Amino acid sequence: MGKLGNAYFYDNIIAGQVDFLYGFGTAFIDQTTLALRRCGGGITAWKGTNTTFENKYGVYIANSQVLAANSSIVDAIRGKCSLGRPWNNLHRSIFMDTYFDSSILPAGYTPWSGAPNNNIGNATFMAVYQVYGPGFNETAELNSNITKILDWEQTAPYARPIDVFMTPEGKQPNVAWLDSIAAKTWIL
Repeated sequence: MGKLGNAYFYDNIIAGQVDFLYGFGTAFIDQTTLALRRCGGGITAWKGTNTTFENKYGVYIANSQVLAANSSIVDAIRGKCSLGRPWNNLHRSIFMDTYFDSSILPAGYTPWSGAPNNNIGNATFMAVYQVYGPGFNETAELNSNITKILDWEQTAPYARPIDVFMTPEGKQPNVAWLDSIAAKTWIL
């Protein structure tokens, strides 16, 4: 994902094993299966972009599922796959209304040495909202001091593509490039 760019993925299967969702701009992944081939690093490894304006660059996964790619690796990766780790202190990723199979690391996200993990302001922000399934461990995520469990008020500014896509100058919304039928579902 390129610097200041926007990408929308809908009803896909995206497979990978090490930091396979990474970039500088904004990616919104909706109603998609993230298929884990193995675990290494994290699912997300977002760098974000430093700008002179407040931005929402990051990766947002909504209404999706995260699963082992096939039954032959289920036992080998159970509880080992991190939701992500930052490339720098501008990492932002949120899993929303998403099913986690047993592959997910109980603490959710992991820190990456060299990058602050303080989850405040424009700093690293690694969060979940309304996730469920055997891979969600609320107690472990709360105790990790890395994974944030959000309420609706904290999630709303990132909940739809219309909320996060912006022009390179920081203007919002920037959804004219999207299919008009799909875009209508996000506009109130």
